[in-house]
Amino acid sequence: MVKFILKYHRLIAASSLLISSSTFAQITLIDQAQVLTDQDRLTLTTSGSLRLQALNFDQYNPSNESQKYRRDGYSATSRIYANLNYQMNPDLSVLAGYQNYINPPKILDWEGHYSSSDENITTEQAYVGIASKRYGTLKFGKIYSIYYDVVGSKTDLWDYDTLAQPQTWSPVAYYDGTQAGRKSLRYEKKFERFDIYLGYQFKDDTTTQGIRYQRESGQAVALDLHLNAQTHWATSWTHNAANLQRVDARHDFNQDTLASALFYFNGRWMFGLGGGWYKNMLPNYDALALPASASLSQFLNSEAYGFEYYAGYQFQIGHHAIKTVQPYVMGNYLDYTRGVDFSRRDHGVGVAVRFTHGIGFDYERLYTKDTWNTPDMHLFRLRYEW
Repeated sequence: MVKFILKYHRLIAASSLLISSSTFAQITLIDQAQVLTDQDRLTLTTSGSLRLQALNFDQYNPSNESQKYRRDGYSATSRIYANLNYQMNPDLSVLAGYQNYINPPKILDWEGHYSSSDENITTEQAYVGIASKRYGTLKFGKIYSIYYDVVGSKTDLWDYDTLAQPQTWSPVAYYDGTQAGRKSLRYEKKFERFDIYLGYQFKDDTTTQGIRYQRESGQAVALDLHLNAQTHWATSWTHNAANLQRVDARHDFNQDTLASALFYFNGRWMFGLGGGWYKNMLPNYDALALPASASLSQFLNSEAYGFEYYAGYQFQIGHHAIKTVQPYVMGNYLDYTRGVDFSRRDHGVGVAVRFTHGIGFDYERLYTKDTWNTPDMHLFRLRYEW
């Protein structure tokens, strides 16, 4: 987590807006050949996205009361990327990646457009690595999970998404291998017909709800099959050895995720369909009221499954400053089969409009039925990408 004095927050936000106003493509900051030898090349690029989003529920009740500030607009994972690549020779490169989530309303103290618990800047990824065209790529640091990168992203195609994926609900998504994790070692190798991914997470810990979660170790493997030029089918498995500690009690357990997803895009039609099974990943908050030893054994003692779907068609416009218009239908379903009585189902329609100069607008109408009686919702998102 990175924190600065407020005046520097404002400087960073102003710089981001200035850059956005002048360009909307990936920005090359450095591109220098023959830095140390006659074969090497150093490149440094940056890109990003500013996303102002508003959620308008049909009504407000205890399930969404805390989200009232979002009616007037808030930052929906606005982000900045930086990527460095030092190509030593035609086969071997050293690389580094850095990604921050930024919260411009909080940085600029735009009252009513952020929650007091929001962070100004959150480091989402920070890693170094070495890449070989012959042997593959090895990375270490804080990296997106193999599960999300290979499987979850194939159905993360609409704005209010991943509601059937474990990282949305997990209280420790940055430690259990579902979102992103520090101290992660990752290997990937891409072939013509398939890609393979292997991951290992070293020991790490955090505290949530007064409970200390410790990941002893984590392993992940994924295979992404290229069925043809337009169609990919990916499957992943994640396993953790972990423990929970509270007062003088301790509970050791294992966590598993098995998931698969299919993605198709031919330049016009886009389809995504995926699902997964999650063991001891999703929480049972009712367990927090139990005595220490019982709360630990029940807090993540759950099984659940979920699936997501998306279907859209992209119309190429190419005039009146409109590049494309993509209407779509989407939905998801999540159900606990053990641990707590909870299920959620969302279905909806949306449209994504992309204008020139990196500007975009999205609208979604979501119909929800769940255990908490969450109301239906309208979503509006204005984005600027460079």
